[in-house]
Amino acid sequence: MKTDENNPYDWFLLADERLRSADILAAQSAPSYSAVELLQEAVERYLKGYLVFRGWKLERIHDLGPLVEAAATYDARFSAFDDLAASLTEQFWAQHYPGDDLTDVGSDYETLRRQGGEMIALIQLSVPTPPSAEPANGGAPIEDRR
Repeated sequence: MKTDENNPYDWFLLADERLRSADILAAQSAPSYSAVELLQEAVERYLKGYLVFRGWKLERIHDLGPLVEAAATYDARFSAFDDLAASLTEQFWAQHYPGDDLTDVGSDYETLRRQGGEMIALIQLSVPTPPSAEPANGGAPIEDRR
């Protein structure tokens, strides 16, 4: 299956898989550094999908702060997720490469997951379900996101 970085639904497809994986991992072993990384990657992909849907030119960044800021230019409600973006990005980088302090990484996973879920719900309400419910160029159908 070939995906298209200009198709928001392909971003959502990849985000959904990471979010499900993060939830499974967090349920089995909390706190989990990998669950934090997967949650950050899911939120990042949801934001990029939303922004691509709005016509944003893709930037290959992992810092959620600028992505939330860009989303807030389309819908001011995204500004409520500034703290989520800062905390999740900080924890993502802390565990991504050795050498940082891991003491608090994942300790607030439930809060991050709840806030991430609220942001994802806002995105899902803002972007219509695709008519075919399939990613670009065929492939596995996307689950109904509503």
